[in-house]
Order: sequence, then C-alpha cells, then structure tokens
Amino acid sequence: MDKEKNNASFIEKFMVRSNYEIFKFGGYTLKNKDRGMKLMLQYFSEYFTEEQLKENMQRYNLENMLALVKSYFLQEYNYTGSNIELNNRYQRTVNSYIYNDRDNPAVVHIDELFESTMMAFFLAVLKWSKDFDNLEVYGDCFRYVLYLMNEVCILGEMQGEDANRVMLGMVAGDLQILQLAEDCYWTVLVFSLAHEVAHAYLASIGKQYSEKHPEKEEFDADEIAYHIVLKIIMNKEKRDIVLEPYTYLAPMMYMDFFDLVYYTDRILYKTVFHDDTHPSLKKRKNWLFGIAYRDEYDFDTVDGNHLYKGFTDVCKEFKVQVLLKMERGKLTKILRTEQRAQIRRNDDEQTTSNEI
Repeated sequence: MDKEKNNASFIEKFMVRSNYEIFKFGGYTLKNKDRGMKLMLQYFSEYFTEEQLKENMQRYNLENMLALVKSYFLQEYNYTGSNIELNNRYQRTVNSYIYNDRDNPAVVHIDELFESTMMAFFLAVLKWSKDFDNLEVYGDCFRYVLYLMNEVCILGEMQGEDANRVMLGMVAGDLQILQLAEDCYWTVLVFSLAHEVAHAYLASIGKQYSEKHPEKEEFDADEIAYHIVLKIIMNKEKRDIVLEPYTYLAPMMYMDFFDLVYYTDRILYKTVFHDDTHPSLKKRKNWLFGIAYRDEYDFDTVDGNHLYKGFTDVCKEFKVQVLLKMERGKLTKILRTEQRAQIRRNDDEQTTSNEI
C-alpha cells in the first residue's frame, strides 16, 4: 500500500498539468465558516443569532449569485451559461477572470482573497466616511485601508484572524455600516460574475474584436454586466436574492478600489501598470455612468448618489495621506520591497510562459 502511495505521489509530482487544470483546480482554500461565524457573533451578537447567520450564508453565497447571474443571462440574452464552472480557491489575487478555451467548460475564478478583501474594504471605507470627523475612527480606518492595499492587494496575503478582529472592532455594533458594506459587496460580486460570464457569452455568439482595439471587449462586458446588475435591482420584488437600489454605483466603487490599489503600488513601490487589453479605469467608470442613466433603467438614485459622494471623498483623502506620509518617510516600516520585486519577476515569467 505504501509503495502504491509513493508511486502515485511521484507521478503527480512530475506530471505536467494543462493550463485548464491549473485554472480549474489551482489554488487552495483558507475558508473557515465556523470561525467566521463565531467572530461575527462576538461583535454583533445583539443583532444576530447563530441560526440567522447560517440562514443568511445559505441564501447569500457565491454559488447562488452565479446561478442568479446565469438566470438573468437566459432572460436577457437567451444564453444559458451551462458550461461555466466556478473556481473559488485562494490564488493570491483580488482580480476575477474567466478561462475559456472552447474545448472545456469555462472556468470563472473569484478568489477567496477577493471575497474577504472587498467586504473588509467596504466596511473600513464606509465607516471612515460616516465618522470622518472622529479622529480615532479616521486613523484606524486609514491604517486598515493602507494595510489592505499594501499587504493584501499588492502582496497577495490573506488577512489573518488578528486583522479580522481589528476590522470588526472598528465597526462593532454599527449595524448600519455592516448592512451598507454587505449590500455593496454583493452588488460588486454580481457585477464581477456577470462581467466574466459576459466574456463567455460574447465568445458564444462569435463576437470578434480588432487587434488594434482589444479593449472594446471590456467595454462590452462591462455594459452587459451592468445591465444585469440594474435589471436585478429593478426586479428586486420578484427574486429571493436582491440587490438594493442604493448600491447601483457599487460597480464604480469597484473601479475606484482598483484605482486605489494601483495608486498605492505606484507611491510605495514605483510600479507603473501597462495594459493594452483593458481600457483605463477612468474610461470604464465613465462608460458605466453613461449606462446608468439610460431611460430603460428606472429606480431611485438619491441614496446611492449620497453614498457614492461620501465614498469618493474618503478615497481622495486616502490618496492625499498616503502621498504625504510617504514623502515624510512615515511609511518606511511597511515597505516590503524585495517581496514586491519577486512578485514582479513572477508576473514577468508567467507572461513570458503564456506568450510561448
């Protein structure tokens, strides 16, 4: 028996995996739902019971949201997306993507790091916006957002239990912020899923793009994804899983989130991004704004506009403070230059491998 086990390990070790296997099964899981539930109960026990949290988790989860997105693709575009599968493992990235080689079921990847980071980001930024004049809250939220940008988003490290306790301690008992962050998070998740499914849909109808303007596909995928989001918002009374109207600008917040990541990387590590396949975040965001106010979409935008105004004020303040503190040498201790350089080398090697 031991000999067979050793032979199996030897074969697995030296067997070259296909790209499809890497994308479909790559990564590993760090999730611990029981531990997460216990943490939530410690900080919000006056509002929730364990049974309520379990019921919420069964209703709102990644699999259900993907099923919801697929149902709207069938309704709006007559596209089933039945060949699309999910990879939700930890691959150290806050980006989502779809791998579609036409020979195998397409794989949409939503990283565990994406899930935990986006929720923590919304909690910290919205709390900061709400209590902006409270210096203690201001300082705590700034430091936590900086931690998310540097160690989590740029360096790809999952938040540990200590970091989660700090985050929950910042918003403990503030049910409003918890609900706002959760609602924005689910809208962003649906947008991300719909964006990736849109790529598969565009491929299925034979949509082709000029090599001179490959970014056009991203605009099309954004438009389709946002259409799905807004349709879900408008039809909220017809579905068990709803997106709140005041989160209609959450996809723009998602673009702002990445803008903060790139900005922080540029200030801390002098990283300059070049991407010939994607439009700039500013162009993508402006494109989404143009879609939101089309006559075909009808819902209340007032609360969403107020929420977004406070959100963007905090994002601007964060940029100012990062630059000032970096210029004054106050961020030296958080820099991990060698680790960032290694990530760049790994990215370059991966790009070269893909090109070959």
